[in-house]
Amino acid sequence: MKNVVLLGSTGSIGTSTVKVAEDLPDRIRLLGLAAGNNAELLLEQSRKHRPEAISINNPEKPAIWENSSGRQRRFFPATKA
Repeated sequence: MKNVVLLGSTGSIGTSTVKVAEDLPDRIRLLGLAAGNNAELLLEQSRKHRPEAISINNPEKPAIWENSSGRQRRFFPATKA
């Protein structure tokens, strides 16, 4: 089993990678997911794959996680540099 942290999980390459992980559930585990702005898709992916950690770059989106994440996860919101 390979543990994978997927950066850009909501982009075109990221969604393709998620599909590969779905096709190979006994070989790939999505341990962490990160996205830029698409909080809705990231939330959907998080509910389906149940990663241990999630992150989103858009600092206005974390509120969606407070009520919707479903289980205890480590959430890493973006910070201003």
